[in-house]
Amino acid sequence: MACPGLEDDHEYRLVCGRFKPNPRPPAANEMPSQEIKGPWLAILNRPSMTVYTKLLVGCLLVGLSGGVAASAPPAMVIVVPVERRAVPLTQPLVGSIEPVRRTSVAAEEAGIVHKRHFDAGDEIDDKKVLVELKTDLLQAELDAARGLAAAAAADVVQAMAELENKRRELKRLKDLFEQRLAPDKEYFDAVSAEKAAEAAVSSRQGIRVQRDAEVARLELLIAKAQIRSPVAGWVARRHVEEGMWVGRGEPVADVVQMHPLFVRVNVPEGVVAKVNRGDPATVVFDALGGREVVGVVEQIWPEADTASRTVPLRILIENPDGKIRPGFFARVTLRARGEEELVVPTDAVITRDNRSHVVAVREGVAAIVPVERVRADALSVAVRGALKPGEMVVIRGNESLFPGAPLIPVPAGGPPGGGPPGGRPPTASDNANAPPATAPTRQ
Repeated sequence: MACPGLEDDHEYRLVCGRFKPNPRPPAANEMPSQEIKGPWLAILNRPSMTVYTKLLVGCLLVGLSGGVAASAPPAMVIVVPVERRAVPLTQPLVGSIEPVRRTSVAAEEAGIVHKRHFDAGDEIDDKKVLVELKTDLLQAELDAARGLAAAAAADVVQAMAELENKRRELKRLKDLFEQRLAPDKEYFDAVSAEKAAEAAVSSRQGIRVQRDAEVARLELLIAKAQIRSPVAGWVARRHVEEGMWVGRGEPVADVVQMHPLFVRVNVPEGVVAKVNRGDPATVVFDALGGREVVGVVEQIWPEADTASRTVPLRILIENPDGKIRPGFFARVTLRARGEEELVVPTDAVITRDNRSHVVAVREGVAAIVPVERVRADALSVAVRGALKPGEMVVIRGNESLFPGAPLIPVPAGGPPGGGPPGGRPPTASDNANAPPATAPTRQ
């Protein structure tokens, strides 16, 4: 029985309900591997298959072997090089921007707001005066204290002069007393007078210290009447207005630091063990048109949230232009520091029956390379297998390739003129000599 629709290079017959090839010597252009034998013959001899099914499968096998024998022309495929780089530990995670420093600037002393030098949304420098309290009463007290301090200083000078006189008088009487020319009472009175003068000097010096301290206290109160920001940043909220009474410790403004910033993200418990301080992370902001910023892991919480089974961590990012603001939504991708693996595009990996492989271009023909998927993101896959960095793998037209199939590799994004054998990027001469063809599409 001849298989309908095919040339008479293969004939088949039914023997006792089984589909068998006619015994005849193979033609000169036939290869031994084209014979239907081994597992294919076992499939055709299954009792569950009908005669018509066996006939159809046999015809398909004959057509396939005939195509192989006919030496099909090289297939044009799209290729990309294998990369070795660090791969993401996670898919993009949702994060929120937080300021590194947020402070509520408060009044150290009570008073009435005399002047306000800021408003909500203003950018302020470090030590900028935000509010001035009224200091007219303090200034009057300071003037009085300075006068008392000056009087105390004069008293000290006077006491020192009196002490010097007492010491000279004592020295004179001492010489006379040693010569038995001065009475005892006069000498001992001079000794007592010197001690009294010394005590007077010490007392007036103490009063002077008190007066000077009062002056310093009032000067400090006046200085504290100027409320300054301890950090540079932006005013997030204003709490006071001119003429308001501000109590001691009450806030006048909320200030947030805008550079640098924290990105807080909750990491699954299965991933946090692989994350360390200093690891890189990529942060993408949808609000800024997909702007991408690279930061580092700065803080990792010591415990997980029992409800979500995630561990919070903070990533430090730079924000020199101030475009990123606290509260922004962010997409965070964590990456392992120093761990590089072979990475290929997702389209390069074909998985069938829980087994994965890629098609590499080696010496101008297809090579099936089994691989193990390590981890993947939306666009690429980290794999382990017999691949080398820079080796070309097929990402378009790889589904139907078989080992040894001749290929025309075209680099992704390159001209549709084909590529040279071996998987290397095409040169101008290669593209000039390549046959015209159209780019294949995924079926």
